Amino acid sequence: MKHLLFAGICLAFLPRLLGQSEAVATAHPLATIVAADILAQGGNAYDAAVATHFALAVVLPRAGNLGGGGFALVHSASGEAAALDFRETAPQAASRETYLPSYETISSLRGIAASGVPGSVAGMWELYARFSSKSLSWPELLQPAILLADTGFQITPFLAGLLNRFQEDFSGVGEGPFWPPHEWQPGERLTQHALAETLKDIALGGPEAFYQGIHAARLVEWSEGWFAPEDLGTYRAIWREPLRAPYRGYQVFSMPPPSSGGVALIQLLQASEMLPLGRRWTTESMHLFAEMAQIAYQDRAQYLGDPAYMEVPAWALVDSAYVAGRFGQIHAQKHQAPEWEQSHEAIESYETTHYSILDSAGNAVAVTTTLNGLFGSGQWVDGFFMNNEMDDFATQPGVPNQFGLIGYDVNAVAPGKRMLSSMTPTILCAPNGDKTVLGTPGGSTIITNVFQVILHYVRYGESLQAAVDRKKLHAQGLPEVLYYEEGALTKRQMKDLQRRGHRLEAWKQIGRFQGVSTRAAAPDRLRSGDSKGHFKRYVR
Repeated sequence: MKHLLFAGICLAFLPRLLGQSEAVATAHPLATIVAADILAQGGNAYDAAVATHFALAVVLPRAGNLGGGGFALVHSASGEAAALDFRETAPQAASRETYLPSYETISSLRGIAASGVPGSVAGMWELYARFSSKSLSWPELLQPAILLADTGFQITPFLAGLLNRFQEDFSGVGEGPFWPPHEWQPGERLTQHALAETLKDIALGGPEAFYQGIHAARLVEWSEGWFAPEDLGTYRAIWREPLRAPYRGYQVFSMPPPSSGGVALIQLLQASEMLPLGRRWTTESMHLFAEMAQIAYQDRAQYLGDPAYMEVPAWALVDSAYVAGRFGQIHAQKHQAPEWEQSHEAIESYETTHYSILDSAGNAVAVTTTLNGLFGSGQWVDGFFMNNEMDDFATQPGVPNQFGLIGYDVNAVAPGKRMLSSMTPTILCAPNGDKTVLGTPGGSTIITNVFQVILHYVRYGESLQAAVDRKKLHAQGLPEVLYYEEGALTKRQMKDLQRRGHRLEAWKQIGRFQGVSTRAAAPDRLRSGDSKGHFKRYVR
């Protein structure tokens, strides 16, 4: 009996005896190594995030960036939660008429006018200024990226394939590594000296070196009047209050607008508790998922945008009474067609990247950052690719963007405005203090992907890695299709879903998830890409 009592006490205190852990998951092995090295030098999760972001700008040119933007979600060891919005903004030259059909020469996807004012450099500075350990200086955090850009790195087969596929779309400015085109080979060394010089200036001068002076002047000159000096000089990253909701004992923290991710995710989590999704992933739960998703995306289109331009506050959309009424009419057995003003076909993209970091003290950060399309607008300037985020506005209200997403006046183009996003960096906090950090790229599929990982991890009790690996589904109301990742459905499940009224369409892959927790690193190891995780347990 004494032995059993002693064993019970040991089990109860096992997590404390084992101590804390650190975990990293990114979309490239070199970025993961950079994060792990920063942690090993005494930096915290936020130091590692800054170093990782700039490293990804070098080794992941399709999505890592200086010329884009994104969101960071923070949950510190002391319990402080914060959301950082470093989303791009529309320049003063933009207006709601800019991309109307009468202006057919102006594109929201390619060329100069596709780009919003970049937010990444300002965002990383804000993260450093507020949450850095200060054990490593700003220049020290940029040094790994500078070295990777200046001395080069061997490209992976995946990157070689992307560069060969897209290089005809790149627009070179002077001498650059991506222009003129040539046949890239796996293992070939990619050096980016112009990017290294820009990074060196940012390391020495902070964000002012990017948004003012020579680099701002180069962006203004390149843009031929699309950007004004004031657009760059007045850009600011914004700290916002995260959205927060309980879910099965966890506290869920996610992004508020101008990300639509947090609102839609919390709606889906709340609705899933009101509906019979059961104890496992069945065709009934898949059907209910699709019906919930189309409602969440309809709310996204109708109500969400830059908070400065929204009439309906985000908290009203995640109010439990609203969710109960909005989702309460879902038919448990039969698909009900959504009522939209427009029908269209969708395009899927994997342009964005996400990284998740948790340090041994319990500091957690989830960062999703993007150029929008693969390699953004295809425009290369001052060492980096520029974004094509202007397409995330409702450039023509009621007409779909590249991801098939409808938008209305709340997300119309306006000078200085931040475009709506689906990015959904999310952190789960368990009652015992464990944390789970989640996020993925995938355009319009981001929200439903994060929801499914949480559903399988928390409700269905799968390991984090199993939840990440599991093949995903996606629905967004328009087009009226239930998409499924190849291998996600059996033939019997397909027939059952079709019998319920769903039109099915296969996709090769959905997302490229990067998750970590106090107990594991769970990079997306099965889908295409170069994801890599790092996990270390500290015994105290």
